[in-house]
Amino acid sequence: MNWRTKGLAISVLMLGLALSMPRAWAHGDGHEGHHGARAAAAAAGKPVKPTDAATLVDQDGRQLRLASDALAGRIVVVGFVYTNCSDICPLVSQTFAQLQESLAPLMDRKVRLVSLTVDPVRDTPARLKEYSQHFAPKPGWLWLTGDVTNVAQALQAFGIHITKPENHPAQILVGDAQSGRWIRLYDIDKPQQVLAKVDELLAAQRTAKHSVLHGAEREPCTGTTPPAASAGAKTGCAARPV
Repeated sequence: MNWRTKGLAISVLMLGLALSMPRAWAHGDGHEGHHGARAAAAAAGKPVKPTDAATLVDQDGRQLRLASDALAGRIVVVGFVYTNCSDICPLVSQTFAQLQESLAPLMDRKVRLVSLTVDPVRDTPARLKEYSQHFAPKPGWLWLTGDVTNVAQALQAFGIHITKPENHPAQILVGDAQSGRWIRLYDIDKPQQVLAKVDELLAAQRTAKHSVLHGAEREPCTGTTPPAASAGAKTGCAARPV
């Protein structure tokens, strides 16, 4: 093997290593949409309204309705990626990998991570499965794809509209699929910031649940009985359902 051939072989090997190690991937491959303030501003005010109109497929080939099956009323962190991306997408996935470690006791039971492809033509379930192994996903981290129409509907439900994969906006959504409260984050390489929003939504869920239970314990109001005020009695009363 002459020096030219050997040099080419080494270059190919280094490229292969770069593609198999997301942390080593270089930035700046023409992903102008990732960093564009215009794209971020355009998505900032769009509502998030996941429905079951779109049926998606996860990395294990399971068909899932977006709202009922994939989100399923949990606290959800959503990222937008594609496997040919060598810029921002690996950072998003690395953030998710760190999140699943921090959220380990809550994963799948209360919290889900969702990586939704923006390139459904090339990102088959098998390809997502292979790609996801770089980040060691555990139960509760879904990698979703599907046909072009269904993926477009899912992206639209999250307030995302793109013309080509490399121009998708760099952002992470954190939301409560039960209450419909969603937050957009643009610092996609800061897992602690995402984790803080997850904790905030979990706390809000606990508060809402406590309020419902506390309200159920209150004595029903009647037309003649004033709210309880005697010593040892529960204060206030709750209206009967009609």
